[in-house]
Amino acid sequence: MKRMHTEDILTEKQRSVLEILKKNNINKLKDFINNMKIPLYSLSLNCSLDIVKLIINNCNYSTLNYEVEYLYHLYNMRDNKYTNVLNNSKELIDRNNYIKSPLLVSLESSDFQTTEFLINKGANIYYRVNGKNILEILREENLLTIKKLNFLLKNGFTLKKFKIELLSNFEFKYIKMCLENYVFDTNFIKYLLNLYKNKYSISKRNFNHIINSEKNKVEIPRNLYLEYLDKKEYRKLEYLFKYYDSSKTAKFKDFILFYLNYFDRKFNKKPFYDFFNFIINNDTILPFTKEYAIKEIEIIIQNKQIKMVQLIKNNDTFKLEAFVKKNNYIINDLYSYKNEILKLINECNTSPSVVYIIQNIFFNQNSNDKTINN
Repeated sequence: MKRMHTEDILTEKQRSVLEILKKNNINKLKDFINNMKIPLYSLSLNCSLDIVKLIINNCNYSTLNYEVEYLYHLYNMRDNKYTNVLNNSKELIDRNNYIKSPLLVSLESSDFQTTEFLINKGANIYYRVNGKNILEILREENLLTIKKLNFLLKNGFTLKKFKIELLSNFEFKYIKMCLENYVFDTNFIKYLLNLYKNKYSISKRNFNHIINSEKNKVEIPRNLYLEYLDKKEYRKLEYLFKYYDSSKTAKFKDFILFYLNYFDRKFNKKPFYDFFNFIINNDTILPFTKEYAIKEIEIIIQNKQIKMVQLIKNNDTFKLEAFVKKNNYIINDLYSYKNEILKLINECNTSPSVVYIIQNIFFNQNSNDKTINN
């Protein structure tokens, strides 16, 4: 549908009806309806439900799915009237550049009664305003709430018609709500109840297949997994894994390991260390065993210890300082090699600067030890 520009369509009569709508004066509106057809853009004002009903019931709207451009910003809030000067109007238009639809306006103002009425009258919750879905616009305007999303979900909004990729920039709580509404939805529950009601027997294998098929009917975009992996929000990563195809678990493990390496921006193995510590210290459904995680952590620590020993042997003060700074996260684990390193210092012709660094590492951070006995 062609978008209407307010500067082109505002006539004196139209300004009059906008004044009436702005004041929510239903009696004057009834009188006005008897004399002219209410313009299409009127429903894009934040009117009361009674006025919206009056307009729709008395005017032959071909659709409620339309956009109005710049409408709100021709109104001079300071003088409480619409501007009559085109240049002033144009300035307001350029500065605000808003595009609205009736359904979007009612949702923005949390007017759920009007929103439900508009939906029942044919307003499409998937109708794109200025090329964007209403849900995206509410998020961009910081007007999306749990209550609004829950309302949309109850009124037919589903990931079946809304690409999950578009949720990438949404808060996790909204992503979770959409997933839980789509997977194991009402139709699926009814299907299971029907099996039970009709006493239809089903093998455990087939039942598991049904459950897995339902879980896998949505494919989580890679960037969502990667976002939470990179941010070390492992519980969110774990939640998304529930929807991963269980027959491809090995592939998921390789995927995680590959990107842990990719996120190792300082080349110090910290992403691996943090992730595997999470596996060790928590009960999780992520496809890594505690034994595997412990082994990986031990390998990281051993490799760090070998590198430190080599730097001490070489009396390389500069590289040793850089190593300590880069691998500060693992110093407490290296403390278990303290005696071995002290023995190395005594056996080698270690420079005072290296001894000083080692002292800072192992003793300044541990109050029980004060000095190195050379």
